Amino acid sequence: MIVARTQKKLTGVYLDLEDETSKLGMEINEKKTKYLVTSIYKHRRNAGDLRIGNKIFEAVQSFQYLGNITSNTNNNNKCIKEIIMMGSKAYYANIQLFNSSLISRNSKLQIYRTLVRPVVTYGSESWTLTMEEERALAVFERKILRKIYGPVKENELWRIRRNDELEAIIKGENIVRFIRCQRIRWLGHIERMQDTAVPKKMYGKLYAKRRRGRPKMRWLDDVSMDLIKMGVNEWTDRARNRESWRHITEDAKAHPGL
Repeated sequence: MIVARTQKKLTGVYLDLEDETSKLGMEINEKKTKYLVTSIYKHRRNAGDLRIGNKIFEAVQSFQYLGNITSNTNNNNKCIKEIIMMGSKAYYANIQLFNSSLISRNSKLQIYRTLVRPVVTYGSESWTLTMEEERALAVFERKILRKIYGPVKENELWRIRRNDELEAIIKGENIVRFIRCQRIRWLGHIERMQDTAVPKKMYGKLYAKRRRGRPKMRWLDDVSMDLIKMGVNEWTDRARNRESWRHITEDAKAHPGL
């Protein structure tokens, strides 16, 4: 994947890549390569196909890369909907295990955390979630937990388990806190990288001038807020200590402030 601020820069990097790959007898597949423009301005996002030399690359509004959907609006809505659908497929693919009376509820919970939740949270280290997206993920998880643990009998009547009862069962380690924990863990990895590493450059230097009005939450701002809620100060120094950062990551799994 090639990332650049301008079409001119993108073209230059592509030509360099094409030149180097041709030396190894390889050729870039024109039909499998797509072109996407991300911008806050709609007229810029609606760019036409990109022509470089004798190749034409199709302009798209979104594409899937390493399990995540990247869109020209730079939001996670489509991605979250897609992964929740994939998580449902993973659940029903193992429905015999979840419905088996020979397997305990705690074992079924472990099966969910091992086989289903990783599908939904794949690549979540890089997410910046809105409240609506967090709610959708939480609803998905509670739906499965209610199927695993079943209803509760109260005053001779059966009722579904309340949200707080489900939180008590999983000891506060819900899917949203799990994602926040993953982001904090990834932040520690980034901070310990060399300054020349691409991930470190991306999370710290790709911020452009922000327009007026309420801006979108940026990834680093979002994770920093999580650390503030946990009472973690001077996180850059602590992130360089693997053992110290590992304790912070473990605390984040069920921290009531997240």
